[in-house]
Amino acid sequence: MSYLTEWITSIILFILLATVVEMLLPSSSMQKYTKLVIGLLLIVVILTPILKLLSTDMDELFAKMTTHSSYASKENTENLIEMKKKEIQASHAAYILNKAAVLMKEDVEEELRESYGVTVKDLKIVVKNEDQLTEIPIEENIESVVILLEQAEETAIQVVKPVQIDTSRQKEPAPSSREEGKIATFLADRWQLQPTNISVAVEGGD
Repeated sequence: MSYLTEWITSIILFILLATVVEMLLPSSSMQKYTKLVIGLLLIVVILTPILKLLSTDMDELFAKMTTHSSYASKENTENLIEMKKKEIQASHAAYILNKAAVLMKEDVEEELRESYGVTVKDLKIVVKNEDQLTEIPIEENIESVVILLEQAEETAIQVVKPVQIDTSRQKEPAPSSREEGKIATFLADRWQLQPTNISVAVEGGD
C-alpha cells in the first residue's frame, strides 16, 4: 500500500513540475519538443512499477510461491492424517472394549443367573490410556468395571412363605446391598480384579 502511495505521489509531483516548466518556457519552436520530452518522461514514471516487476527474478518469485504453497499443503495433509489416525484409534479402542465386555459378560452370565437370579443388562469397562489400547485389556490396565444387572425372568411361581417379624433383632443391611456385595466379590474373583474396582447395581433394587 505504501508503494502505491509513493507511485501516485511521484506522478502528481512530476505533472506539477512539468506544468511549471511549460509555463516558464517561451513560446517558440522548442516548446513542442519540450512537451514531447515531458510526455515521454511521464510515461516512464507511470510505467516504473511494471519495469521493476519485470526486472525481478521471476524464477525466484515462482519458487517462493511454490515453496509456501507446498509447505501449507504439507502441513494441512499432516494435520488431516493425524486426525484420521486418532479417529481410527478411538474406533479400534471402542471395538476392543466392546469385545472385552462381551467376553466378560459371557464368562459370568450363567452363574449369575443360577446363583443370584440376575442377568447382565449392561457392562462398561474403564481402562488406562484408552486411546492407546490395541488389544484386550489385562487386569493391570482395567481401572474399573461398571455392571448393571436385572432380575432374571422366573419360569415357575414360587410358594410364598409366611413372613415373621422379629423386633428384637438389630437392623441388618438391606438384602439388595448384601447381594450386590456378594456379586461384586464373585465377579472380582472370576475376573481377577479388586472388589473395589467393580461397581454393581441391580435394576429395580432398593
